[in-house]
Formats: sequence, C-alpha cells, structure tokens
Amino acid sequence: MWNLAQFGNALLPLIEQVEPLEQALDMYREHYQRGWEATLADKLGFDRFEPGTDQALIDELFSVLQLVETDMTIFFRKLATLEIGQLLEGDVDDETLIQPLIDAYYDPSQWTAAERAQIATWLRTYGNRLSKSSTPETARRDRMNSVNPKYVLRNFLAQLAIDQAEDDDMSLLNELLELLRHPYDEQPGQDHFAAERPDWARHRAGCSMLSCSS
Repeated sequence: MWNLAQFGNALLPLIEQVEPLEQALDMYREHYQRGWEATLADKLGFDRFEPGTDQALIDELFSVLQLVETDMTIFFRKLATLEIGQLLEGDVDDETLIQPLIDAYYDPSQWTAAERAQIATWLRTYGNRLSKSSTPETARRDRMNSVNPKYVLRNFLAQLAIDQAEDDDMSLLNELLELLRHPYDEQPGQDHFAAERPDWARHRAGCSMLSCSS
C-alpha cells in the first residue's frame, strides 16, 4: 500500500506540487476523525465526544461487541433503553444488568463467566459516563434512536424478497421498501423485521452475514 508521499509522487506530473495534496489529505483525515467521533457520541447518547475518556470506552465497546455473537443493530437500539440508575447500582448482578440487551445476542447460554463479566463491566463504565451528562434520559433516548436504526435491510430479508420476486411476487419487496423509508421510527406490527437472523438463515447462501448499523 502506498504512503502519502508515494501517492503524491505518482500524481506529481498532474498536480506539479505534492505539498498541497498532502495538506488536503491531512485535513480530510482530521475532519473524518472528528465526524466519526461525533457520530459515536450520538450513537452512545453523549453530549459530546470527550477524547480523554471516551476513546478508551469505545475501544472496549468494540472488543465487547466481538466477544460474543452480537446483532449490532439491536444492541445499539436496546442500549437506549437502559436506565442510568440501574447501571450504577452496586448490588445489581451481571445477568440482571445485561438482561435489557439480551435480544441482541445469539446464544447467551454459551457465554463463559469471563465474557459475561466483561460485558457487565463495560455497561457499568458506560453508565458512569452517562451520569456525567446533563441531558435528560428521554432526550438521550431520542437522540440515540435518531441515529441508531431499528430497521435495516438484513441479508436474509433481502434474500427472501429476491426469492419471491423471482416468482413474480413483489409483495415483500414493496413492504421492505415502505419499512425502510423510516428506519428509525417505531412501526407497529413490524417488529418481526427488527428481529435477529433466524437459525434457518445461518448457513443459507445470501443470508449468513450479520447486518449492522455502523
């Protein structure tokens, strides 16, 4: 992979000067990083991104999300439902703490004690971070739900729509089209479209990859 200097040298005959290109790329990198941090702050319900504390919290979150099989769309949506008070209660056991998020996980029965403890530890750290915010909980939930979709075009749903369309049945395709016009809204009677991938789709071609909101 080329570094910036090599890339600039390759374009030198076209632009004559490498330095302005490198400056532009550096500026893009900076703006991208700030935008990414702001997006993560919104997804997690923070007033703003605080580099001194939030980067470590987010790094640990990414580790937790990869620790066990997780549907990230459901995870972030459920995260908004957590109450700060419960996250900070010292006598709440790990299982109770994790329970509001349980629908985001594929097989919690197979977790080790260490995996369960790591998830719960992150949740307690997250609750402590939220407690430092001045935003009311209802406003925090609204903000999180405005950037964390409830409905996404999951691979197995897309495959089902393709299968039906090949039989000249466009009903599911049209239903998904209407659903995804408002992916962040609660839509009565449509919760089955927000559920995790079913077992039958785990090994079926076109259905096996997880969908996420990132």
